[in-house]
Amino acid sequence: MRAVAILLVLTFALVGCGAKAHAPQFHAQYYPQCYDPIDKLCKDQEHGSEVKSAAVGGLLGAIGGAVIGGLTSRDVRGALIGAAAGGVAGATIGFFKARLEKIQDRDQRLAEYQKILGENSESWDLERASVEKAYLCYGEQIRHLKMLAKKKQISREEFLARMHEIKAGIENINTYWANAQTRMDSRLADGEAFLTRQEAEDKKLAAARRHAAHRQVQAQRQNTQRQRDKKNSDVAKLNSLRDSVTQELQDTDMYFKTSKEFA
Repeated sequence: MRAVAILLVLTFALVGCGAKAHAPQFHAQYYPQCYDPIDKLCKDQEHGSEVKSAAVGGLLGAIGGAVIGGLTSRDVRGALIGAAAGGVAGATIGFFKARLEKIQDRDQRLAEYQKILGENSESWDLERASVEKAYLCYGEQIRHLKMLAKKKQISREEFLARMHEIKAGIENINTYWANAQTRMDSRLADGEAFLTRQEAEDKKLAAARRHAAHRQVQAQRQNTQRQRDKKNSDVAKLNSLRDSVTQELQDTDMYFKTSKEFA
């Protein structure tokens, strides 16, 4: 009985241990569509939906388990055991159901972004595609805002408010992308450390197995290097886009400060 109860507690403890979002969040009043890809990435790293689904599943499982346990044993002890076991099963099912839905949602978003970004994005992961889409969206809005200013179709106050939101959005994207690179470097370093341990183990193997194990390690190392090369290429391209959008933002800001449209 104690063991089953502890399992139930651990299940809820597990779903509550989520990674925090890696970029500041803010309310996008004018351009929510631009920051939406990053906002969704941040929400992916929270586990609110899993916790809620596990809680509901655990409650329903506990009720069902209590009924079945009571009917089977015809005493309170059996009902309690059934409730605990049903709660664990229900919470676990609820957790993985919510997690599967989140994975499916991420796959759908990636496919949607790839359609927008074109065939060059076919090999990108969701983080890369989301950051690229957000940068491009803000770049378009900066150019549109500058056009409105030139045509005197926007007030000084609204121009400043929109520029302030764009700056904040781009800064948040920069923060997220920098953290994404750090996380990728960490994963690659973990992979390299694993390969080093594998090589150490390889030296202990019998001669007949050593060659095969060595080839496997080398293949894994080559795969890790390909991932590192791809990551470096993606970082260079996306950083170039980031710099381009940032320059557009600075040019528009300077244009506002030096022009006479709002004088």
